[in-house]
Amino acid sequence: MKTIAKFLLALLGLIILTSNVYAQESNKDVTITASGSGATLEEAKQSALRSATEQAFGAFISSKTEVFNDQVVADQMSSVSSGNIKSYAVLNEDQFPDGRWGATIKAVVSVDKLTSFVQAKGIEIEIKGGLFALNIKQQLLNEQGEVEAVYAMVGLLHEPMQTAFDYTIKSGDPKSTDAESKNWEIPLEVTATCNKNMEFCANYFRRTLVALSLTSAEAENYKSLNKQVFPVSFKYNGQNIIFYLRKQTSINLINSLASNWSFYVRLFAVQSGMDESFGKGEGRGFDVGGNNYNNGKDITIRFPTAGNIASTFAWNDKRTLSQIEQMTGYAVKPRGVISNFKNGGFVVWEKDGHGLIAALCDLGKYNWTDAKFACENLTINGYSDWFLPTADDLQHLFTKLYQ
Repeated sequence: MKTIAKFLLALLGLIILTSNVYAQESNKDVTITASGSGATLEEAKQSALRSATEQAFGAFISSKTEVFNDQVVADQMSSVSSGNIKSYAVLNEDQFPDGRWGATIKAVVSVDKLTSFVQAKGIEIEIKGGLFALNIKQQLLNEQGEVEAVYAMVGLLHEPMQTAFDYTIKSGDPKSTDAESKNWEIPLEVTATCNKNMEFCANYFRRTLVALSLTSAEAENYKSLNKQVFPVSFKYNGQNIIFYLRKQTSINLINSLASNWSFYVRLFAVQSGMDESFGKGEGRGFDVGGNNYNNGKDITIRFPTAGNIASTFAWNDKRTLSQIEQMTGYAVKPRGVISNFKNGGFVVWEKDGHGLIAALCDLGKYNWTDAKFACENLTINGYSDWFLPTADDLQHLFTKLYQ
């Protein structure tokens, strides 16, 4: 009887487990974390919800026609609040210094309702893969959603980071460089101090990664499946938090934020009363971190606190005596935002609707043929017209973004 009882209990457990799986498969609901931005908080939320719907659509539905080039997609995305999203929670919402809003949400998307909607438009579709793979697809969606959310975060922080510093300048006594006292050097030092925008950027970075990070238990589960986990150590204002991300691409994007540090902190102009120079001097100061991720080593990202010195820049301004006679004294001012984030990357230059956009991060090391192929087949944030830069393009990149 004990054996039979155990068998019956085991059978009952199997029936319950099976019914749960069937219930999940029947419902075909998936949970997706996504980010968005907009002029208002509501627009930012709707942008994030559309992103979640697009990710579910791409993962589960395959059409017999090019659905994403069809009006049905615009219709379907605009109907985001009419039933495709079953529920959602806002994980992070912030208003940026320029007035825009950013939001990260976790949404439950109904694949059933997406399917019904597209079929109602007369589009012949099929469900990608078997429903038994729903949990694996959910995992893959989490990975895709993480990359897209980190991409959006780095892009959104690009502009406030350009206005995160205040500058002061001091000059020393001129020193003659020749016996005739015709040529002089004036020691200059510019100090960059973090303002409240840096505090905003640090907190937005932290809250976004809190929303995306695997828990310790989820990280262990990833490892048990022989999948790599990517730790990110975040240090700011006495905090030291380790986040666990899912994809190498997320690390590359975070590294790109760190690699842009010199560009952000050097956005100052020095005026002498007769001319103007930009971002000069040998810099020393805060180490923001970032590195090339390798062999499971943590990547560390640090943010300085508001009011602290981020860097100092020193150089000798070379002048002739006649120039010094025309000068009215030195002044320094921030240059403001000189590069926007749009069209899938950082704007290098733009005129009359045309321009040059730099991707947020490098693809890696390739030979010329493979690099050309990788660029031509790259799609980032919905844009697929990427190409390898020419020598002139590289010069524009250096001059506009990294000088």
